[in-house]
Amino acid sequence: IPGKPDDSLFIKGIRHWDKEFKMPPEKPLLPAQVADLVEWVKLGAPDPRTNAPALAATSPAKPTYGISLEEGRKHWAYQPVKSAPLPKLKDKAWPRNELDHFTLARMEKAGVTPAPDADPRTLIRRLTFDLTGLPPTAEETEAFVSACSPIGNLQTAMANAVDRLLASPHYGERWGRHWLDVVRYADTCGNASDYPVPQAYKYRNYVIKSFNEDKPFDRFIREQLAGDLLNAKLETPNSELVVAPGYLAIARHFGGGKGEPHLTIEDSIENMGRAFLGLSLSCARCHDHKFDPIASTDYYALYGIFSSTTFPHPGSEGMNRPKDLVVLGPKAEVEAATKAWKEQLAALDAEVKKLEADKTAADKLTDAAAKKAKVDELTKAITAAKAKHKQLSETVPYELAYAVADSKP
Repeated sequence: IPGKPDDSLFIKGIRHWDKEFKMPPEKPLLPAQVADLVEWVKLGAPDPRTNAPALAATSPAKPTYGISLEEGRKHWAYQPVKSAPLPKLKDKAWPRNELDHFTLARMEKAGVTPAPDADPRTLIRRLTFDLTGLPPTAEETEAFVSACSPIGNLQTAMANAVDRLLASPHYGERWGRHWLDVVRYADTCGNASDYPVPQAYKYRNYVIKSFNEDKPFDRFIREQLAGDLLNAKLETPNSELVVAPGYLAIARHFGGGKGEPHLTIEDSIENMGRAFLGLSLSCARCHDHKFDPIASTDYYALYGIFSSTTFPHPGSEGMNRPKDLVVLGPKAEVEAATKAWKEQLAALDAEVKKLEADKTAADKLTDAAAKKAKVDELTKAITAAKAKHKQLSETVPYELAYAVADSKP
């Protein structure tokens, strides 16, 4: 808080008044250094580069260096895409679409003539590999060749083949994987331990399903960034919306049990910029971006949103179990299943205690043979009951998603 050092979280940190919040974390600053910073805050925390008070930093005017928002809007990279005029061609019959005009113009300039049209067998092979990543079956090939005869039916046959391939579930598997590459999808969490994430496939399947349903891209983005918040507003919950922010959950995780949350947040912001904006945002973490209209205030506004988000953790060497996964399913059903599960565990606990008491009593038998037989029998029963308890305790009675949840700022 500029001008109020006693109310400043920054000053509180450098004074090491709070055990949980210390700056720097290990060795404190010298008293003289603390005094200088206190005086700086009293003066209004002016920016040493411009001597402007910190309160002015919230202004959307021109950044300290770089370009302003208005200047950024004029940059060529942010201009709306416009159709270019079609080039003049010698062969006006060859082009079948606008792109063909530009392709042929370059070929004519280079003195190259187009290759002959592909035959039907080559066409169906190319189409099928392109849209599904798989070769056509012999039956599909023969059906396409027949549909192209006579040759005048080629365009209709191609249109029908494309519609059929777009309706195939393999289309989403083929093209969804490109999006999964963009968002750095993996079934493991990375870092040193590279723990598996068994629930990650749900986000992968969400992406595949979205492609197969031809989901509008704006909706696709909203669901991945805030699907859990959208779901909270629905009268009938949709678990798919809870799974969609798995995009954020698969961010890189660092460190042990507590992890390094700031690194996960930085990774999330950077990937969001690259995936949705085509921009690298990480420069603005330390200063206003030099080449793009992105101020540090914008970066930390995003940081605040992600900081108030609970990210799941898959586990690590220091904490060999997952935490903060999101429960799927109606609340009433989850509570009922949890109650029954706990009752089963309690019954197994009681069974183990009874068996152990019976074993203690068996140890007091005077007949050696009877004693050994009874103790062996009870030992096996105790081992089996404990194994069943362990297995049950490690399997929750409801479905979990590797996704994020909203939390307090």
